[in-house]
Amino acid sequence: MTQTPETNFNEDLEARIERLDRLIESREDGMRGLGVRLALGLAREIREGLAPGTTTADLVAGWVDRFGSEIVDEAVSQARVLLNDPSRMADEFRKRLEPPGFAGSDSPEPYQDQADA
Repeated sequence: MTQTPETNFNEDLEARIERLDRLIESREDGMRGLGVRLALGLAREIREGLAPGTTTADLVAGWVDRFGSEIVDEAVSQARVLLNDPSRMADEFRKRLEPPGFAGSDSPEPYQDQADA
């Protein structure tokens, strides 16, 4: 069977969702991935022709129980940004993932949330 770009995209999307689910469950700081996970879940729903929230609403409700509403509200905000302006969020991810002083970075300092400053 020949792989099409759409098939590859769908498989990649599923793999990313599964990886994030594992990280969220296993890491103490797993809540940091909630916004991305929600955005990917919403993207999957939209791609499948489902109404947003069809599968993600239960996921978010579980997060509220586990992480609290403040953290989940922030994750929802991050997901909105990602879905509405993916390049902006990609820049933020790049800043967070690059090591300090990385040659490709615009700044020698890693991304730091205002709350952490």
